[in-house]
Amino acid sequence: MHTVQRQLHTDHYHLQRLLNCLSHEIECYEYNSHENADLTVILSALDYVHDYPDKWHHPAEDVIFSKLEQKGVKECPLIEQLKSEHRQIIQATHTIYELFNMAAEDCIVPANQLLETTRHYIALQKQHIHKENEYIYPLMNKVFSDQEWDAIEKAVKIRNDPLFAHQSKKEYELLYHYIFDLEAHKNH
Repeated sequence: MHTVQRQLHTDHYHLQRLLNCLSHEIECYEYNSHENADLTVILSALDYVHDYPDKWHHPAEDVIFSKLEQKGVKECPLIEQLKSEHRQIIQATHTIYELFNMAAEDCIVPANQLLETTRHYIALQKQHIHKENEYIYPLMNKVFSDQEWDAIEKAVKIRNDPLFAHQSKKEYELLYHYIFDLEAHKNH
């Protein structure tokens, strides 16, 4: 497996972990919840999605998707749909980030709006990842030669994941530990 390909697979795994964390936090907005949501964790998670998946992962996939389309693969309609979803996800990340920033600044944002918007966002992300993992990632293995992967790697320039890399960025330290603590708690 080539470096970019491995990074994209790893990103999906990490993003699913982050979405599980976000899902856990958003449930605190349920009417009958006895827990308070941690806005710092939520905002950090959304900042990370904006900083890394929206600015590196999705653009890297778009480069690969365009190369698949140039090959005339039968999955071209799905690829176009996924590229469109990248734009939708980026817009949705921005919208949700703004809503939670307003809540953090003590503006009135209805809990059901936070719940519905974030649940839709999480579902969109998870469905998107599933389609890529199920249909497009296996296709990449079949159609690209080593030379094409080398060209892709030069075009997208690998970027370290600022949350899950060995040395995560300082601003994501709390989020990093929160994800691991949440996973450890759920496994016991």
